[in-house]
Amino acid sequence: MKKSALFVSLILVLCLCTSAFAAKTYTLKVSTVLTETDPLFIALTEVFEKQVEEKTGGAVQVEIYSGGQLGTDEDVMEQAIVGAGVGVITEAGRLSNYVYDFGVLLAPYVASSYEEAQKLFETNTYRELCSELEAAGFHILSFNYFQGERELFTKNPVSKPADLKGQRIRSSGSKVVTATLEAMGANTSVLPWSEAYQALQQQVIEGVEVHLSAAWGSSMQEVTKYLSFTAHQQLLTALVISEAWFKKLPEEYQKVLTEASEAAGLSASQSVIAKNDELLKNLKDAGITVVDCDVNAFREACKVVYDQLGYAKIKAKLDAELGR
Repeated sequence: MKKSALFVSLILVLCLCTSAFAAKTYTLKVSTVLTETDPLFIALTEVFEKQVEEKTGGAVQVEIYSGGQLGTDEDVMEQAIVGAGVGVITEAGRLSNYVYDFGVLLAPYVASSYEEAQKLFETNTYRELCSELEAAGFHILSFNYFQGERELFTKNPVSKPADLKGQRIRSSGSKVVTATLEAMGANTSVLPWSEAYQALQQQVIEGVEVHLSAAWGSSMQEVTKYLSFTAHQQLLTALVISEAWFKKLPEEYQKVLTEASEAAGLSASQSVIAKNDELLKNLKDAGITVVDCDVNAFREACKVVYDQLGYAKIKAKLDAELGR
C-alpha cells in the first residue's frame, strides 16, 4: 500500500510539474517611434503579433507600442541588454553603439536601391556582425523592415551640398547619421524623432532627413516646405530583442518569432514600396515642393564619411562579397 501511495504521489507531482511547464508564458513588448498609421507598425500588429500568438498558442504574448511610448530606442536597448522581454525596431547606426562596424550598413550610398540593400544582409560580413551583436547581449530577429529612402525635408530649398550650409538638420545621434549630414553640408542637432515636429515648429531646426512614410505619418508637410530626393540611405531596419530573453524560449518558439519577424518585415517593405507614389502625391497636395536635386554632388560629398568613421576596410569587404 505504501508503495502504491508513493507511486500515486509521484505521478501527481509529475503531472503538476508538467502542467506548470505547459502553462509558462512569455511577454515581448516591442517599441517603435513610428505612428500607428505607419506600414511598419501595421505589419508588426497584423503579422508579427498575430503569427506569434497563434503559432505559440498564446504562450508568447506580443505587445506593440507606437510613438516611443516605451522610451527612446536607447532606453529600450538598455533594458534588452540586461535580459528584459523587450524589443525595438532600430537602425544600424544605433547598433553601431554596441558593435561599431554595424554603422557601415547605414553609411551614405552604401546601397543605391532597396534590392541592393537587401543583398548586404546576405553577406558573411553581416553574419559576423550579428554574432558580435549577440555577444553584446542582443538578438536580431530579422533585418528586413524597409522604411524607404532617406530624403531631406527642409524649410529652405536644397538642391546641392552648398545649400545646406548653416542649416540645422535633425540627427538621430548615431555617428554615421551625424557624419553623413555634416558631409552633406549641414549643421546637426541631435533630437528624438518624437521632438522633431515641435523643433521645426519653433524654428529650433530647419530640416530633417527622413523617409516618406514617416514624414507623412509625423505631418512633416505642416512644418517644412521642400523635399529633396537625396536618397542618401536605403533604410532597412531590424527587430532587435534581448539575446538572454530569446535563449530562454523553447526552440520551437524561437523559430516562430524569427519566421514571424521575417514575414512582418516583408509585409511592411512591400507596403512601403506600394504606397510611395501615394505618399508623394499626398505630400505635394499638402504643399510640399520637390526640389531638383543633384544626387551625384551629394554622393561625392559623402565619400569622406567612410574614412572619417573608419569604415573603408569593412566597406571593401562588402564590395568584394557583392562583386562590385
